[in-house]
Amino acid sequence: MASFRHSLKLFLLFALAGCGSSAAETTPAPTASPIEPAVVETRDVEGDDCKARVSDAMRSERAPGAPLFEANRIAILGRARAEPMVFVRAPSAVAADKLSPDAQKALADFTKARPGGRVISLVKRLKNDRPTLRALLLREGYVYTDEPQDALLFAAEVKLADLFDEPAIFLQRGQSVSELARVQEGKEVKYVYTSGPLASLPADVIFGDRVALARAELSAPLHRDLAALADEQGFDRTAIVHLSDGPIVADLRFGTRKVRSLLESKGAALNLSCVAEDKEIRAEVSAFQKQTAPRRRAMSAIREAVTTLVSETMRFDRPLDEKGPDKDGQLRPAWMTAYLQGREFFNHEGRGYPVFDTKGRAWPPEVCVDFVLDSFERAGGTWFRPKGEALGRNIGRFTWVDDIRQVRGVIGLGDKAAKHPELFDVRRFVGNERIQFGERARFFKFLEDHADEIKPGDIVSIHGYKRDERIHQHAIFVERTDPITGFAFGLADQMRKPRRRTWEGIMAEAPKRSLLFRIHPKDVIFSSIDPGDPVASR
Repeated sequence: MASFRHSLKLFLLFALAGCGSSAAETTPAPTASPIEPAVVETRDVEGDDCKARVSDAMRSERAPGAPLFEANRIAILGRARAEPMVFVRAPSAVAADKLSPDAQKALADFTKARPGGRVISLVKRLKNDRPTLRALLLREGYVYTDEPQDALLFAAEVKLADLFDEPAIFLQRGQSVSELARVQEGKEVKYVYTSGPLASLPADVIFGDRVALARAELSAPLHRDLAALADEQGFDRTAIVHLSDGPIVADLRFGTRKVRSLLESKGAALNLSCVAEDKEIRAEVSAFQKQTAPRRRAMSAIREAVTTLVSETMRFDRPLDEKGPDKDGQLRPAWMTAYLQGREFFNHEGRGYPVFDTKGRAWPPEVCVDFVLDSFERAGGTWFRPKGEALGRNIGRFTWVDDIRQVRGVIGLGDKAAKHPELFDVRRFVGNERIQFGERARFFKFLEDHADEIKPGDIVSIHGYKRDERIHQHAIFVERTDPITGFAFGLADQMRKPRRRTWEGIMAEAPKRSLLFRIHPKDVIFSSIDPGDPVASR
């Protein structure tokens, strides 16, 4: 056995020598070190940088905001036509010691009087002293108040011509500044836009507006136009985390995702500077923005169509001198026949009605449902051609399916929409949800609590008794919601003429009415209307 082990040892030594090794080389040759893998940069530079900037912004001096306005935000937006502003501080009322004795007395009487009616009383009292009236009613140039009733009466009853008689003034609404010119037509004095898409149209004044004699006076605004940023970026809810004169830290909601964001301000305009979230969440937000862009572009086009219908003062479809609703809707078929035949007028029950307006534009009568349906179609490029062209409709990107277009009654619209689940989601209000508008606090609270159920582009029906003790229905188009609370405040409807109004403006004449149903058009409709252009601010 020992001899076998010795022979094996010799064999192995010779074998190693045959592989190029000497029997004397018993130390193994050194081997190369393994290659170290390259270090991959995993740091999220964009996200980390934004988080650092947010931390810096959080250390900036906090602005006081406008806490009294915020406490009454929904009560004001539900009553007065308004812009849903965010204020870095509340505009200040004029100091009494800067007023003349007569103006001090007027201010003291105004302060003691009941909110609402005192606004009209002050306008009448100072109708011949517009500078003093402006000093008492406007706060640093702003249409601003903490009182909902004052806001309502100011927006509903006070005209720019009550406050100014200068040949030109400047109006700031949101982030836009417009020059207005004073014009007189007969006994009526008004201010009109001098340029842009609203050129020559009369200007009104609403809560949150700022008015001045010179453009330079509108520098350093106290408000921030969060609504325009929401239109552009696609978030529908905002929680302000840190408010300052400069950057704003806010939690923005895109769909179901809330993200910490840094907003930078340039005057009243806001810019979404960055999103302080991880890369995966930012990608989710970007995907949501891309998915919803067609709807936002379509809503911008629909709002422009509403502006056009309002400016053309489309007639309500009710025969002249008719007081009740029994003959509503009878004029449009007669108008259509006359229009297609190229006639200038049509007759109904012995009365003549024009087919075209004074500018030669087609002028079809509208009931409330027509107004909503016309707004969608006109936004999609579908409308009647004017006098002088081959009469008929230009068919654009979007038209309603026939059974929807032919419906002109509110109840019928709800029923037909429910039969098209591919186009609409219909939600009916029942039981305790049917809160009469007379209970304003409960009505507004219901809308606040169910804000996610009513979106821009929705059609809302109200239903209930009017003063004639008959049940009436009405269709309302929802143009805008508040980016802070989600409250549906920007409404448009057709009753006597198309108007942009509020819940108060529409429902106060019949406070026994309540919500009946909500029709939510689905994305397929907005994708058809989408003009494909960049989303406009407003």
